[in-house]
Amino acid sequence: MIELPDVERMIESIAGYTTGKTISAIRIDDPDVVSLESRIVRDHLEHHAVDSVERHGRYVVLRFRSEYSLVFDMGDDGLLRLESQTAPPTERTRIRFQFAAGRELRFSSSGSQGTVQAVAGHEFDENGALESLGVDPLSEDLTAERFETLAATNSRSTIKGFLLNQKAIAGIGNDYADEICFQAGVRPDLRVHQLRREQLQRLHRYLKRVLRRATLHWTAAHSDPGWLINSRSNGSSCPRCRHELTSLLVTGRKTVICPRCQRAA
Repeated sequence: MIELPDVERMIESIAGYTTGKTISAIRIDDPDVVSLESRIVRDHLEHHAVDSVERHGRYVVLRFRSEYSLVFDMGDDGLLRLESQTAPPTERTRIRFQFAAGRELRFSSSGSQGTVQAVAGHEFDENGALESLGVDPLSEDLTAERFETLAATNSRSTIKGFLLNQKAIAGIGNDYADEICFQAGVRPDLRVHQLRREQLQRLHRYLKRVLRRATLHWTAAHSDPGWLINSRSNGSSCPRCRHELTSLLVTGRKTVICPRCQRAA
């Protein structure tokens, strides 16, 4: 499942080349998944420069200097990648943005996963194309106070269900939800209302720490022997206490916990 740090790394790999360059042609390989009006493609996207590449949660936003934007819902396995125009598209390729220099930006995904939406500039804000998304967890908007307010609104949810709720907080997926709970020392199957205030504040603090480290230092985080995300295979031991990890279902998702380090409230 694509999560916020994965999207951030994706943007880092394409933004330097893409920003400021003009799209010479757009090739839609799967019109069932990518449905863009030909008028918008012709008048507002092709032969216009990319102004910036941005992220909100797990969404990628390609802003054009025509004051149009393309919003990519990455789904569970979406990928934006630069490739040579001479490389044949795969069965996963949904749309290609070609540059005059011979490279192209490709969006790929499996099945019907991932969507691409064109939005006029004046319609693009958190009350428009992204109105259903919650606050970005790495933004300054997710203060401890706002986190507590969101928690109160989702008080009957499990902690993991709350962290995965894209309408509350955008961008957290299965593995990082488990990591945040592990680092904060709380069980993800508890209800939000069961946490004491200091535990809720600790959860907020580690949410920020885990996602920031995974975003800025992905390789180091994914080789850290103290991180649960690197010990998720069956039969693994807790990276802290060496107790055997337990796997259970929470909100229908595989959830890995240490029953010793993550005790009930």
